[in-house]
Amino acid sequence: MTYARASFRDPDARVLDDRSGRILRALSARAAAVDAELRRDGLFDELVRAGRLVESRPCADVAPPPGWAALVESPRLPFVSYPYEWSFGMLRDAALLTLALTARALERGAMLKDASAYNVLFHGAHPVFVDLGSFARYEPGTPWLAYGQFGDHFLAPLFLEAYKGVPFQEFLRGSLEGISVSEQLAPLLSGRDLLRAGVLTHVKLRALLDARTKRLDTGARRELRRATLPKDAVLSNVRRLERLVTRLASRASSTWADYDAANTYDAETSARKARFVDAAAVRAGGGALAWDVGANTGRYSRVLARHFRCVVAMDADPGAVDRLYGALRGAPEERIILPLVVDVMNPSPAQGWRGAEREPLLARGRPALATYLALVHHVCLGRGVPLDEFLELARETSRHAVVEFVAREDPMSRSVLATKVEAHADYDLATFRALAAARGRVLAEEALSETRTLFHLEF
Repeated sequence: MTYARASFRDPDARVLDDRSGRILRALSARAAAVDAELRRDGLFDELVRAGRLVESRPCADVAPPPGWAALVESPRLPFVSYPYEWSFGMLRDAALLTLALTARALERGAMLKDASAYNVLFHGAHPVFVDLGSFARYEPGTPWLAYGQFGDHFLAPLFLEAYKGVPFQEFLRGSLEGISVSEQLAPLLSGRDLLRAGVLTHVKLRALLDARTKRLDTGARRELRRATLPKDAVLSNVRRLERLVTRLASRASSTWADYDAANTYDAETSARKARFVDAAAVRAGGGALAWDVGANTGRYSRVLARHFRCVVAMDADPGAVDRLYGALRGAPEERIILPLVVDVMNPSPAQGWRGAEREPLLARGRPALATYLALVHHVCLGRGVPLDEFLELARETSRHAVVEFVAREDPMSRSVLATKVEAHADYDLATFRALAAARGRVLAEEALSETRTLFHLEF
């Protein structure tokens, strides 16, 4: 067993990975006492039944590592995602989950001691809180000390997109500590924004208080930390935050969210495309994981979900991903489709402490099959990637791939090329076939039209 590279920030808990399909969490004596108490009181069981908290139990077959008091085991979720890969609706639901757990814990004499967005994972389109070590005993008079972190991890990015129309993903990817409410968001908001819900209280006033606190000496700061607040007041503030976050909506523009209803395919062509993907999934043998790269609003992700236990549906357009997420919310859990905001030209890298705190995309699970439908012309003609490089990506990602080759004569390709000075001369169907054959086998090929051809490749 080894400690997870991302688990080091909490001195009372460390995650271990025993590579057997479960996650083990080592707890300090203090954390183990809280864990046992909340299990006896039934809070954990209640939250698990409600689908809010990951299922867990004390580990009986493995002794805690030296220096730790207890081990708790949880099942491994199908695919790990990070807040900078979520759509607006996903981050909002993760924020609401964090607030709901905070409120319920307070009602039961406990509290969340931190409010990191990384405490939440998605099981398909369902957010689940996974950091059992975040629960602590409530001390009478204690304010919610995680409020500042909640603002940076949740409120600031949500306000940025809801009030300024700016997608938050690249900002969160650039800083694993979130977006600073005081130092980054506040300067972006105008006087007119003070009229927007939550801005005066949670942005401008906080920025003023933070600036004033920085001027205090160490003793004065310690006195501030000793400030007390009745539990009812803390709970009331959390409830107000819930109402505020619930009302937030994205104002960011989207290029491709309406593509599924306005593309160039007729119903029969779409049906043939779906049948091809379905047959490829059967030939690939189904399994644990598939990727739909450039998934848009998930039409073919749903086809893959008939054969794979988890489908990661990724697209660079946050609006398209958010539309898919909205359609999947409340869907049966046997259809595990995880929508993510991912640009294939710049996928999530390894980053954080020692470059290993957050894993790159492929390291989190290799798919048995990946689909690249109506994508190759955007990448090769629009972004300048040579065809052989595109096929190398497909080969490195999975053993099986479905690629829709879109010729440069296609109307969508001509649209992409309209603003380009030049494109690679060897972008053509014959070259694609030759490059694919040099890397593996073409298991199936079907022409959808004069300018579009589907391939099932095995590498």
